[in-house]
Amino acid sequence: MPKSVLVIGAGAVGLAAAMRCAQSGAEVVVVDAADAIGTQTSARNSGVVHAGLYYPQNSLKAKFCVSGREMLYAHSARFDVAHSVVQKLIVASDDAQIDALRALQTRAAGNGVTLDMISGTAAQDLEPELRVEAALVSPKTGIVDAAGLMLSYLTQAEARGATLILNTTVDTIRRVRDQIVVTGTSAGDPFDMAFDRVINAAGHGAYDLASQYWPDAPKPPKLWAKGSYFAISGPAPFDRLVYPLPEQAGLGIHYTVDLGGQGQLGPNVDWVDQMDFRVDPALEPVFRDAVRQYWPAVDDRTLHPAYAGLRPKIEGGDFVLAARDGIITFLGIESPGLTASLALGAWASDQIS
Repeated sequence: MPKSVLVIGAGAVGLAAAMRCAQSGAEVVVVDAADAIGTQTSARNSGVVHAGLYYPQNSLKAKFCVSGREMLYAHSARFDVAHSVVQKLIVASDDAQIDALRALQTRAAGNGVTLDMISGTAAQDLEPELRVEAALVSPKTGIVDAAGLMLSYLTQAEARGATLILNTTVDTIRRVRDQIVVTGTSAGDPFDMAFDRVINAAGHGAYDLASQYWPDAPKPPKLWAKGSYFAISGPAPFDRLVYPLPEQAGLGIHYTVDLGGQGQLGPNVDWVDQMDFRVDPALEPVFRDAVRQYWPAVDDRTLHPAYAGLRPKIEGGDFVLAARDGIITFLGIESPGLTASLALGAWASDQIS
């Protein structure tokens, strides 16, 4: 008998898990509280396909990012998901940062990611508007249409019999003998259903659900880690992505470009006490000051508030994956979650048997 699987959360990881489980022969139902797929974390990021260079060696982020990146590129090519391997420059704005750049190069090598160090002059030859002392070149960094990627996951899952149910909130999860009983509300009506396996990929809501069946689950911070983005007027100033050295809670305010050629700056890190997706226009000077260190010509451009996202962080800083008593749990799936989504989905599918 095929196993019945409930996936809670129709973001990138939940949909990738649903696809892989359906492909393995499971009977899959995906639920999400929103009225569309991928409306929170998965949709509120820059769509960068990360190479895997920032994360501590042997961390789950490093492992799943590196493997997931190659899986994502292969999947996108196979199913015509728009993507581009645009490369990335990680830059040192002054001589004092070059040692930190070398340390990042060493960390990347530990994750199997090779980065070449180039001079500031060579970086300027690649990107004439840059003004830096040195840079690392990441040849495997890219961008992807995140919405198109998630739709491809859903399409492939549904082709194998999976069902998506939106406007559905899960309230309780409990083990009853050899099944997992889930209660909640769907389109205003209460439901009570049993499944062989449950995958908790609920993003920001994953911890509250996990606390019902996993009392010692790692906890999220008391405040939300909010990141805002500003769009750049006019033509894209750089062909490649440009990142400063990473900061404690993020990767620094960096430059990305989307598949339509729209340049943008962000995200910053702002700890807030409520889920708020508005971009504060008063942040513009902060963005200009940060980016001016490597792109002085930012002062010649108009910046417009674009969008904001909230990182589903968890204590410890790494991804948290757990499989116990038929319940598979994802906690702390912030960046590089989109890049790692197929590898994480495959891991979840492996836990179903």
